[in-house]
This record gives sequence, C-alpha cells and structure tokens, in this order.
Amino acid sequence: MKPLCIAHRGCHWNCYENTIQSFHAAANGNFYGIELDVHLTKDKKWIIHHDPEFLSNGKKIIIKKEKFNYLTNLPLDNPKNYQAKCPSLDELFDALRNSDKKAIIEIKPKNPSFHNLKKLIKEIKEKFDLNRVVFIAFYPWPLIKLRILLKNHPVQLLVEKEHLFLLDWAYNFNWDIDVESSCMNERIVKRFHSKKLKVNTWTIDDKKDLQRLEKMGVDYITSNVFDQNS
Repeated sequence: MKPLCIAHRGCHWNCYENTIQSFHAAANGNFYGIELDVHLTKDKKWIIHHDPEFLSNGKKIIIKKEKFNYLTNLPLDNPKNYQAKCPSLDELFDALRNSDKKAIIEIKPKNPSFHNLKKLIKEIKEKFDLNRVVFIAFYPWPLIKLRILLKNHPVQLLVEKEHLFLLDWAYNFNWDIDVESSCMNERIVKRFHSKKLKVNTWTIDDKKDLQRLEKMGVDYITSNVFDQNS
C-alpha cells in the first residue's frame, strides 16, 4: 500500500516553511496531512515556528521570552526574502477548515505542563476538530501527558538515529512512531505493525529513499518535496 504523504512544515515550494502561506498551499495540495511545530510564548500561548528562536530584521528573537502578540507581528528573516510571520493556531485552523487534511502538531517544549497541554487541547476542540490532529514529539513526556489527558488519541514519538533506544518506549506505551529515514528498516516496521501501530518516517526528499521505504510498508512519509502523486 502506498504511504500517505505529510507536508513537512507545510508545502513551502514557493513560500517560507511553517507559515500561513505554506499551510494554505498544503491544504490545497494532494497531501494526507500537514506537519508543523509549536512553541510556548512568554504569556503561555502556543505559536507556530520550528526553532525556539528566529531572526527578524537581523535581530535574534527568543520565543519563550516574548509575548504572543509581539511575535505574530514580526517579519521572519529567510533566505529568499519571502513575506513570512509566525502563524497562530487560529490561522492554521482557518487554512485547513475547508480541506480534509490532518494537522500533525509537533510539541517542541521538552516537558510542557498539564495546564498548557490542556489549553492546547481546548483550543483545538473549540476552533478545529481534535479528530483531525495527531500529536508528535521528540521527548516522551508530552506524549505521556497527552495520553493521560486523551486516552488512545493518536501520538507519534519522533526518533532519530542517536536515540534508537526510544523505540522501546514507543513500543511499550503503544505509541506510533516517526523515525529518521536513515535508520528505518523492515524489522522496525514489522515490529510496530505486529501491534497495529503506525510507522511514519522523516524527512523523505529522495526518490530512491521513497521507493525503499514504500517497499518496507511504512504508513506515512513526511517530505519537503513529494506529495501523494509522487
């Protein structure tokens, strides 16, 4: 079965990643879902950006040290000088509202509080559809807390080659996985499929790599360059 394709940080072929423009492009494209990253601001609101800081007009901005309204109005410096700002979750939900795409939300803080995760869940329930959201994280702690708050809700543990031991955490906690492509193998796929757990892999931008993973039977690929037609 052909794996489902997830747009990594939106579809940013003609715009900057993790922006409202990239989310609209992905919402109108041939994708299963849209991957994005969220951080907490100084006033404990969730905002979309990949890194914990960014440059704006050459000045370094640290997200956790600034308030939400200030951050969402700053231009993002980027190599191609695209118009870009950090979007809010509201803007993401507006972009997805008239599509069938899922939001694959990566929780970037290592160990967010129950309170802040509850606020995130509440925002999704009020303004979008929790059934169209999958939570992913490199750290176990957000996923443990999310499963306490949302029993059986789909979550994926992100695993890179330096931390393959975390696959045992995912297997024992019954979490789906999202594994760095260079260390993905058929044994991992079979192991997790034996428990009916899903296997995602990142970041697939090479055709031979795509074909290799498709033969393994992975369920999803996360890509900067491919869509469902690839």
